[in-house]
Amino acid sequence: MGVSRPIFDSPAGDSEFEPVASVDELSEGTVLQRVRGSGDAICLVRHKNEISALSDICTHQHFSMSLGDLLEDGTLQCAWHGTRYDCRTGEVKQVPATSPLPVFQLRLEGDTILVGPRCERIDGKYRPSTVRVP
Repeated sequence: MGVSRPIFDSPAGDSEFEPVASVDELSEGTVLQRVRGSGDAICLVRHKNEISALSDICTHQHFSMSLGDLLEDGTLQCAWHGTRYDCRTGEVKQVPATSPLPVFQLRLEGDTILVGPRCERIDGKYRPSTVRVP
């Protein structure tokens, strides 16, 4: 029986942060879905040379956010019912959703994008976490 291995190896044994993609896979103005080893579906977003990672599951009715559109103003719009979320903070910018999308911590090592645990939620808002592409 073979053991399934991740696409990337975790650097220096850091189990909190997991390599999920390379910068080359995420061009400017695009959205990319990845599934973490934990089973969390995440949505990587590159807007104005900043990368962010959000839950890929809309908080309104559990539709995949990576199937939506990244708009000029930096909001991610759900393709199903049109909810818009800020791609940096997960904050709802247009209903019908009322709960923000969870945001995940990020690191960039070389051209490898690593996603860590969920960001802290303070007063109903997630702390933003982005990395700037050099």
